[in-house]
Amino acid sequence: MLERKTTYQRKVNFYETDAQGVVHHSNYFRYFEEARGYLLEHLGLPYYQMHNEGFFVVLVEANIRIKHPIVYQDVFSIDTTVDIKNEFSLYFDYKIYVDDRLCAIGNTKHCIVKDGKLIKIPDFLLRILDAG
Repeated sequence: MLERKTTYQRKVNFYETDAQGVVHHSNYFRYFEEARGYLLEHLGLPYYQMHNEGFFVVLVEANIRIKHPIVYQDVFSIDTTVDIKNEFSLYFDYKIYVDDRLCAIGNTKHCIVKDGKLIKIPDFLLRILDAG
């Protein structure tokens, strides 16, 4: 059975930091996107496949709380989970760690668009997520 949770890991690049060597706040949302893509690929739903079938995962809300700064050269991990709370929305939760230290928490809410219109979460996606 597939888990609806993954851990994605990477290292902070210099260009992602500000003058003090701290990750600029805008990059956390990029990290979330990378981790979300990693989770969807783990579930057998890479973005390119959904796009090829005309489905687009559209961001409608994003939140973050930074508890401790991440700095240049840190290796961090992002625990990502996905959940469905209603027939139109996917919810992703993120926890960013450096070693065992929780550095940030966040979440994003997404809808599915096909042919330029909001649609209910497709059955194929529900089946995959229910198997998780």
